[in-house]
Amino acid sequence: MVVPEQKCFKHMKWSLKSLRGYSIEAMDGPKGKVRDFLFDEDRWVIRYLEADYGRLFGKNKVLIPKTFMQMPDGHNEKFPVNLKGKDIEACPGLDEKAPVSRAYETELNKHYGMENYWIYDVSVIDSTMLYPPRPLKIPQKVLSEKRLDTSLRSFDEVKGYRIKAIDGIMGHIDDIIAEDKDWQLIYIIADTSNWLPWSKKVMLPLDFLEDISYVKQQVSIELSKESIKNAPEYDSSRPVEIQGERAVYEYLTMLMLERKENN
Repeated sequence: MVVPEQKCFKHMKWSLKSLRGYSIEAMDGPKGKVRDFLFDEDRWVIRYLEADYGRLFGKNKVLIPKTFMQMPDGHNEKFPVNLKGKDIEACPGLDEKAPVSRAYETELNKHYGMENYWIYDVSVIDSTMLYPPRPLKIPQKVLSEKRLDTSLRSFDEVKGYRIKAIDGIMGHIDDIIAEDKDWQLIYIIADTSNWLPWSKKVMLPLDFLEDISYVKQQVSIELSKESIKNAPEYDSSRPVEIQGERAVYEYLTMLMLERKENN
């Protein structure tokens, strides 16, 4: 992913796939690698950066709350965090195989001296100063799975989920785009290469997704495969810019209005 000169931008949109592997830059130096991101399924906002510390500190992964996440350095592939290494190293141990429970989050927040976000959440910005404006419409959950003691999902989990159009499967989630102002997930990147004879990547705004099933590993959108095929193509070698975003929104909004008029 090509990153523009950051001094020209107050806030930027980032490919989560491209951020994986960045060096974690604590206040006192490099402290591991970006492994994954955990987001809140009720808001689709990133809550934690998952860092891989490997053998250096005797543990495989730790969670860094988004409060401490700074603007990534795309040119040097570094992800600064407003923490010292000793604070990260001393965080509560995390079971590699078990989901991140609310009990663990409570313990983690206590370690970092933070309030639990699900009690008093001020992280979701209601602002027309951002594009797309907040708050966003969140995909409805298909509630057919056993309720777990967590509201967190990982990027690694949903990457690869099928994308279901009104006339069939048209691709899978290849990437997710987030904005570093509020770490809101904004777009999914649909890759059609495994499903259709034409190969294309398309940026689909979160607003246009109907629902998501974590059991079927599938998201749905009320558009035809042909409509998505004709959408503006996403180029991962270029930064996400507002002109391209508006083109996608205008195209999909026009299609949605046409569907409503014909139904």
